Parts: sequence; C-alpha cells; structure tokens
Amino acid sequence: MSWFHSSAPPVDARNHASPAEVVACFQDQRNVLGRLAFLITGDRATADQAVVQACEITLRGNSPFRDWLLEWAKAATIASAISNGTEAIRICEAAHKDRRCPHVEHLSQSNAEERAVVLDFVLGADAKTLIAELDPLCRAVLVLRVAIRSSIQDCALRLNVSRAAVLGANCHAMTWLHDSQVNPVEENQDPSHAV
Repeated sequence: MSWFHSSAPPVDARNHASPAEVVACFQDQRNVLGRLAFLITGDRATADQAVVQACEITLRGNSPFRDWLLEWAKAATIASAISNGTEAIRICEAAHKDRRCPHVEHLSQSNAEERAVVLDFVLGADAKTLIAELDPLCRAVLVLRVAIRSSIQDCALRLNVSRAAVLGANCHAMTWLHDSQVNPVEENQDPSHAV
C-alpha cells in the first residue's frame, strides 16, 4: 500500500532534549518549579511531589524540544500541581462564577518582557500572604496566566471549572496582583517624608 507511506521527514533527535537534559532542567529549576507548584497547592510536600511527578511524566513521554524545555517543565509541573489540588480548586468555583469583571485589561496578555517582570514578582512575593489572600482557584488561574500564558478558555479547560468562574477568579487575582505591586511602594515610604 504505497499510499500509506508518509513523506514527512523523520523527527530530528538532535533538537529534542535527552533524558539527562530533562533531569538537569528539573534539578536546576527546582526552586522555580517548586514555587509555582506551591502557589497552586498551598502545601510544600504536595508541591515537591508535583515537581517529581512532572519530571517522571516528561521522561516517560515524548522528549520536548531542547529550546522549549523550561517552558515544558513549567507546564508539566503546573499540570501536576493542578491534578493534586483539583478538589480544593473546584470547591472555589461557586464563589467566583457570578462575579463580573469590569477590567478589560485583565483579559489581555502581556508581552514577554512584562510577563517576565510579573512572574518574577509573583515568584518573589511572600507565598504565605499570597496563599492567605487568594483561594486555590485564584492562585491556579494566576499561575496559569502568568507562568505559561494560558488564555481564559485554556484555564477553564485545565481546571475543569466554568469559564465564568475563571473570569471571576482572574479578576480577583489580577486585582490582587495590581494592588500588591502598588501597595509595597506606598507602605515602604517613610511617613515623615509624606507630602
């Protein structure tokens, strides 16, 4: 059956990460990956487990492209953390499904440079404060939107919650993010220098 033969060239293994490169990426980026997982799960042990699971899944599956390895590691870790925190995330759906977002800017995606600044801020924020102030759904949406640039629809699919709940949670998370970026500057000002 000659019609069944593919004319597509074979995959170039030189562009794909080796198992050693995959392990090295997960080890080198363990702090970042662990922090992303922790922000979703709210539990250190579960977050560490999510990073290990993500590495194992990556090693068992098709090898990602070498140039995309860190992005792949972030996405795999986030997926594993979401899987481990599904119940807590889904419980929060009702609290956000009727919330309306009047902020058009909450729906836009930043450029790569702006996203890197926001991701650095989120990763550097006090995790205990973030976890105390945002529920699991808001934290998951925040991490998905900032770390791997997920759309609202993608968040709804990944989290298995309604689009309306994601929109509400996104509004809450983006408002928190904005307020957190603005308020530390105001709080650190010396009152004696106030105008």
